[in-house]
Amino acid sequence: MFKINDDKSIFITRGDAARFSVGISVGDGGESYVFQPGDVVRFKVFERKGCDSVVLTKYVVADREVDFVSIALTGDDTRIGEIIHKPKEYWYEVELNPDTNPQTVIGYDE
Repeated sequence: MFKINDDKSIFITRGDAARFSVGISVGDGGESYVFQPGDVVRFKVFERKGCDSVVLTKYVVADREVDFVSIALTGDDTRIGEIIHKPKEYWYEVELNPDTNPQTVIGYDE
C-alpha cells in the first residue's frame, strides 16, 4: 500500500506496485504548474544517511499539457534493500527537468 501523508511521508510494502501523482503549486495564489510535453520528472529514493546512495530512480516524461504526472512503481522497483521485518526509512526527492533546468519539487528528510 502506498500512502502520502500531510507531512509528505510515503509508505509502501516491499514488493508492492504503486502509482501516485505529482503536481506543483506556483506563486502565492496556489496556481498549478502546467507540465509541458517533454518535461521530465525524476523520482529518486536514497539511503537516509547517504544521499549519494540512490536505491531507486524513476523518470516520467509528460506527453501533453497536464497539471499532474503519474509515477508508477512496479513490484520489482519496490524490492529495495534486504528483507527485514521492521520498517526501514529512506529519503526521496522529486525533481523537474533534472538534466536541463533542475528544480526540486519536494525533498523529504524528516
